[in-house]
Amino acid sequence: GSRLGAPPITANNDKKNEPNGRRKKRKDPDEGRPRRFPKTVEKFATGAALTAKNDFLSNFDYGIPKPPSKREHESDPGKDEVLILYGSKKALPEANAGTVFLDETGNDLSLPVMTAADATKNCGGLNVIFTDTHGGLEQCIAVVGNYESYHVQRWLRINPRGNQGLDISRPLKPVGRGLQTNGQDKFSAPEDIHTLQNQALLETYFDRLRDTLDTLKPLAKACAGTDNTVIVMVCNTGQSDLLINFICSAQARGFGDVVKEKVLVFATDKGVLDIARGLGLRTFYDEKIFEKMP
Repeated sequence: GSRLGAPPITANNDKKNEPNGRRKKRKDPDEGRPRRFPKTVEKFATGAALTAKNDFLSNFDYGIPKPPSKREHESDPGKDEVLILYGSKKALPEANAGTVFLDETGNDLSLPVMTAADATKNCGGLNVIFTDTHGGLEQCIAVVGNYESYHVQRWLRINPRGNQGLDISRPLKPVGRGLQTNGQDKFSAPEDIHTLQNQALLETYFDRLRDTLDTLKPLAKACAGTDNTVIVMVCNTGQSDLLINFICSAQARGFGDVVKEKVLVFATDKGVLDIARGLGLRTFYDEKIFEKMP
């Protein structure tokens, strides 16, 4: 079938209207057709399509929660669909796969809407970016064709040293992911007092090392089984929703028993110890080590 942006070419076998009986040269499929994106960006934006977010995440599930629209009947206004950009003509989906809605002028230039399976049918690779607009931030997203990086650069009109809020009159500056728009840095370097506190915690770990290993060895051996493989996860109560989501997703896909057999959870507080055990997971928790953890 034809692909979006590249209609089928049919050869003209009637030579009587062609000079000297020669067949006319085939035209470029894009010649004379409006392009959604110019050729200057065709290496990463040859075409585009939309697909429902629930459908997309059910096909490409990394275990990331999707509040508030976790269930099919719930909506996430302004974020209900996924925008897909195609980096080559070969990656484009079939032209008849989606529904193209007319815009207000009556032109069929709106993005096609299709299933996630159809939208990604010809994708040899797929990079997925999760993004959000926090607190009404005047956010922009730039896609740059360059040496591929799997790190999302973050720029804000703010003092990179922090302690000052967003100021639209400032130039955009590169910042770390912990710097918030109010100027607070959640990932600032530790102060001397924190270094000393961490050293004291490390002493506790070393003092408990032998007892810890004695407790861990049978748990790890039971998880390892015949293939000598253990999946280690660390969790606290604050992140327990992610742990529950992981186990529920595994069960829904039919390999929950395998996950429960191979996963060893390091619980950092009593709350997640109870949750992990309630999920049927082998769990390690040492009250002496974690009693002073925040």
